Amino acid sequence: MSSGKVARITRESALEPLSETLLGARAYRALWNDIVRGRIDFGAQLRPDAIAEQLDISVTPVREALHRMERDGLIVKLPYRGWFVREFTEPEVRELYEMRAALESFSVGRACDRITAEELAWLRDHQAVGEAALRAGDMEAYRIYNRDLHAAITEAARNTYLSSAMGQLTLQSQMLMAKTIRLVGRPSRAIEEHREVIDLIAARKKVEAQALIERHILSALEDILRFGLSAQT
Repeated sequence: MSSGKVARITRESALEPLSETLLGARAYRALWNDIVRGRIDFGAQLRPDAIAEQLDISVTPVREALHRMERDGLIVKLPYRGWFVREFTEPEVRELYEMRAALESFSVGRACDRITAEELAWLRDHQAVGEAALRAGDMEAYRIYNRDLHAAITEAARNTYLSSAMGQLTLQSQMLMAKTIRLVGRPSRAIEEHREVIDLIAARKKVEAQALIERHILSALEDILRFGLSAQT
C-alpha cells in the first residue's frame, strides 16, 4: 500500500542534465532526418548558431554533430566558409551503387541459405506496410519501409563483416535513396522487385534472387544518374 508520500528530487538525487555528447547525438539525428526527408537540400549551408537556436541547445553539441557527420561523409567543411551538405559527383554515385549492388547480392545469397521462417514472415508483413504507404502516397513511410526491408535482409544473412561493410555505405546510400524514391515511377517498380526478391529468398532460389537484387540496385543507379543527380543543385 502506498504511504501517501510524494517523491522529491533532492540535490543529491536530482536528474542530471543531458551531456553535450547526448545533445550532439540529438543534433545529429535531427539534421540527418531533415536531409533524408528533403527538408535540407544537398549543397545547403549548415550554420551551427542557427541550428543551435532551432534545437534550443548550445553551439558546442551542434559542432560535435557536424564533425561526426563530416567523418561519416554526409557533409563537407570548406575552408573559411563552413559546413555544407554533401553533393555527390556522378563517379561517386556510380561507385557507391556498384559497391552496394555487390554487397546486397552477397547479402541476398546468404539470406537464401540462412533466413528463418519468422524472418520471412516479417518480410512479407513489412512488404504489406510498404505497399500501403505507396498507395497512400506517404513517401516518408515508404522511405522507412525501404530502408528497413534492405536492413532486414542483411540481418538475415548473418555475417558480421557484411553488416560492418554495409554500415559504411548505408548513410550515404540513404541520402541518395531519398531522391530515387521521389522519381516518377521508381517506387512502383521497386516495390514489385522487392516482392519478387522476397519470393525468391523464400524459395531458396539463390542465383535468381542475387541477379534480381543486383538489377534492382543498378536500375536505381541509372534512374538517379538520369533524373535525380541534377536535382542536387
